[in-house]
Amino acid sequence: MNHLLLTKSLLPSISLVGRPNVGKSALFNRLAKRRASIVHEEPGVTRDRMYVSVNWQNKSMQLIDTGGLEPGSTAQLMKGILRQTQTAISESDLIVLMVDAVLGPQPGDYEIAKILRKSKKPIIVAVNKSDSEKLEISSHEFFALGFNVCVPISVLQGKGIDTLLTEIFLQLPEQEVLPSETEEAAEPDFFDAEFDSETELEPAPNLDLDSDTISVAIIGKPNAGKSSFLNKLIGEERHLVSEEPGTTLDAVDSDFEYGGQKYRLIDTAGIRKKRSIFRDLEKMAVSSSLGALDRCSVAIMLVDALEGITEQDLKVAAFADKKAKGIVIVVNKWDLAKGKGLKIDEYTQQIRDQVPFLSFAPILYISALTGSRVFDVLDVVKEIAEQYKKRISTAQVNKVLQSAQDAHQLPVSKGRRVKIFYGTQVSVAPPIFLFTCNDPDGIHFSYRRFLINQIRETFGFTGVPVRLVFRARDKVKK
Repeated sequence: MNHLLLTKSLLPSISLVGRPNVGKSALFNRLAKRRASIVHEEPGVTRDRMYVSVNWQNKSMQLIDTGGLEPGSTAQLMKGILRQTQTAISESDLIVLMVDAVLGPQPGDYEIAKILRKSKKPIIVAVNKSDSEKLEISSHEFFALGFNVCVPISVLQGKGIDTLLTEIFLQLPEQEVLPSETEEAAEPDFFDAEFDSETELEPAPNLDLDSDTISVAIIGKPNAGKSSFLNKLIGEERHLVSEEPGTTLDAVDSDFEYGGQKYRLIDTAGIRKKRSIFRDLEKMAVSSSLGALDRCSVAIMLVDALEGITEQDLKVAAFADKKAKGIVIVVNKWDLAKGKGLKIDEYTQQIRDQVPFLSFAPILYISALTGSRVFDVLDVVKEIAEQYKKRISTAQVNKVLQSAQDAHQLPVSKGRRVKIFYGTQVSVAPPIFLFTCNDPDGIHFSYRRFLINQIRETFGFTGVPVRLVFRARDKVKK
């Protein structure tokens, strides 16, 4: 697949490996300084491998979190976790084997140690849950695993973390000291000078608008084929695929390049109906998915062609629309749907009827299984991302405004004709237009919709939500 280039980190890579529930994800989150991976007492929560860049004392590394290993397990899901972990090991310059100080050396620890020795990579044993002096002393029992470095740590208390990082960087090649960040990035100026910066407009999302990477969240209900779709794009089994709904729990980032454009794809847990979220674990998975929407410019909403638009698809679409993200609707498993006689024109009209609030979203038909048209999705995502950041000059906005009012005169409200005096775009990502008028309450929703349609007809904004804000003239600076 010569048109696809996976983005490999230039930083040294360190994998966290071990049995379930030894604290790998907790350490990953502590070093990432955010809840990048779900932590839960239930074993097997982390299933895909996750990546994050870590900077410590002006040195950097790429940290990889892996699923908990249970050597000898015949469960299909566990076999998938083992494959993910083996890939992480092969990518790593160093491996941290995490173990549990409270339980002491377990048979599974010895089995994992045997696997790691075959890699010929440097191994450090991190003895987690060494919360007391007694447990710190007993951590020496883990030298029996056959590795030269054992570091007692307590992720919960933050003990021993610096010692562990020191040992890691001692065994990695020397790095150049990174320059200190002395300046904070300037906030983007979304407001034109003549407007009050405290005007209550919808805030822009926390996105790096100057980044050359497009962040994309893949959303949908469980088992719509999100992980299969993502694996097809990046050309490797980065994400577990299983017929069991809910295999993906974390929101997992994958960086790669296609057609000269860099993308960050965020695979998310399937968002279930609220009444189905009866476990804490599923609640955290949904929270992770909604957080993924905060980090993206464009959402790919994957729909199962055989099931059609369901109530839950509508809820997922509403989440994305509420967060004002660019969106493309992707109907997966179309190869199977065609075999059942379904037709694109009829299916598209059905979606438009069921999701009228996403009338601006393109609809594509793919098969993640066969790879049919999956890369067409990226071409559309790129176009939407460009539209998401598009800025229209004030002169152009007012030209459209004048044409709209000439075509359809505003009604009389409270004994006077409603007038819109002036308009300007005050924000991008999403595009927000502020209009000054004499009576904001007198502008009917149908006229707002008409004005949005005029803006789209003139300027495009394909796949992008357009927001309008109306303010009385006396609330704007003269």
